[in-house]
Amino acid sequence: MKSTHLACALACAFLSSTFLTSTLSPAKAADMTQERAQNAAKEPQNWLLHHGNYEGHRFSQLKDVNTDSVKNLKMVFSVALGGYESGGRYKFGNLEGTPLVEDGIMYVTDGWGSVYAIDVTSGKKGTIRWKFDPATDRAWAGDVACCGVNNRGAALWKDKVISASLDGRLFALNKATGEMIWERKVADPAMAETITLAPLVVRDIAIVGAAGGEFGIRGWIDGTDLNTGKQVWRTYTIPGAGEPGNDTWKDGKDRWKHGGGSVWETATYDVETDTFYQGIGNAGPDWDPEYRPGDNKWAASVLALSPKDGKIKWGYQYTPNDPYDFDEISEHPIINMKVNGQDRKLVVHAARNGFFYALDRTNGSFVAGKQYVDQLNWTTGLDPKTGRPLNYDPTKDVQVYAAGTAPGRNLAPTRLCPAHFGGKNWEPTAYNPELQLLYIPSIEGCNSLENKVQQDMEDQGGSIKWRERFTGGGTKTAERLYGSLKAIDPATGETKAALKLEYPNYSGALATAGGLVFIGHADGTLTAHDAKTLKEVWSFSVGTGINAPPISYSINGKQYIAVLAGSRQSINVLQNAPELKNTATASMLYVFGL
Repeated sequence: MKSTHLACALACAFLSSTFLTSTLSPAKAADMTQERAQNAAKEPQNWLLHHGNYEGHRFSQLKDVNTDSVKNLKMVFSVALGGYESGGRYKFGNLEGTPLVEDGIMYVTDGWGSVYAIDVTSGKKGTIRWKFDPATDRAWAGDVACCGVNNRGAALWKDKVISASLDGRLFALNKATGEMIWERKVADPAMAETITLAPLVVRDIAIVGAAGGEFGIRGWIDGTDLNTGKQVWRTYTIPGAGEPGNDTWKDGKDRWKHGGGSVWETATYDVETDTFYQGIGNAGPDWDPEYRPGDNKWAASVLALSPKDGKIKWGYQYTPNDPYDFDEISEHPIINMKVNGQDRKLVVHAARNGFFYALDRTNGSFVAGKQYVDQLNWTTGLDPKTGRPLNYDPTKDVQVYAAGTAPGRNLAPTRLCPAHFGGKNWEPTAYNPELQLLYIPSIEGCNSLENKVQQDMEDQGGSIKWRERFTGGGTKTAERLYGSLKAIDPATGETKAALKLEYPNYSGALATAGGLVFIGHADGTLTAHDAKTLKEVWSFSVGTGINAPPISYSINGKQYIAVLAGSRQSINVLQNAPELKNTATASMLYVFGL
């Protein structure tokens, strides 16, 4: 990948900004209403929701920056943020957040969950109006956070900003001043529960979920009344005794109580059916399926739920008894399109297990599925009627799938493709409704795994304590991984264009009406690609790794591209890329314009 530009030195960027709260007050913006949220596409100058719209498209209708003009795109300003400070096991925080923009004010979060309101109305600079620091216990949170210190963003509601901290608190902040109005302790740090996702707000309810699947938690999704700051409902992703699906935990020792099923990416919402779609993480322990025989619902699944009361309408499990750590937490875009000549209401998913799925979102039935990664060996395909892996054996409580791929007791280390990081991890896709193409930023390659027999948790008389790693194995051999960008037809899963990338993509994508797709890279490069061919048409090096998805907005009719940067990505994913180990650590907002 060739960089065509170099950013100014990071030190200069830091000097160009200030952490001091401005004494000025931004112009009062209109309240964020449910109507505005449902019609976010009618305000292309803003980026009002985490995914751009409720449907999860991450598509901007702005088109001044297009295939012809993109060559003139340049960095217009940068803002230095906090959140790169060390904590616990981690030497630095990550920036994985999606900025929000409303009427010239940008709201971003750093790795530790601080919220910044940045005035971008001039189009020439960003001025920090206020900063809210949740005072997260960094030593504690850094030890408990599974895979790095991160926060994926905030939400807007009425005249407030809604955010969550890594240690499991939810906040309502005054949008004009950053003053905290109320806070609620949602997760239990004592149980190693954390929150990393951006809240989904539907009407007056904020929806979040618990991360921490590597620490023996029982996952849940939670709804908070934003008027009172009190809990409205809580739905556990792993069903308890007497609940539908509990019989798929066949260990006879109530191991569902610490069965995983964590939640760490923001859901999508279907206005028409009043349903949100939440991806669910792996079963616990990750790589010892014999510890938890049975299909292990609803781990490695998608759940369709009511935002009013959290009731589950239907669920679909991608990899029953998942022995590979195939979390399916990432976004589930909502798409209406023709399939075989018939109008279908779809919810789609680029799964960590390497397959693309299209489901009927009214009932969860399987519509289409197809492999999208270059290498896949854990199963020979999907059942064309059900979408189940062809190597799934319903008569067995412990699934082996393809021989030599699933780690298990008394088995030699196994080689898995895609690697357990998945064909796609949390990084979001983007959908262009004009071209009807879904863009998948992928992790490509394989690795070897080994089983380590998992001991019982403390409540079962064993030696493993809460807040200790609960994985049942791990990586035996790490291979060099690469990345890809795929453009696929959501109706069939057929790949229409593909581009190989030097590094695994951990940033996510933005699609625009200008015929472009933007992605960030581990080496600090931001690139733009032709939306039809995926040919690279522009690049810019910011000097520090990009681990967050870009967005687009406009000021006075002028379009901008914004992205957070400052991570060295997932060290595990990049452990065989030694040239990136000395990448600069920072915490920056970069904004580009014509």
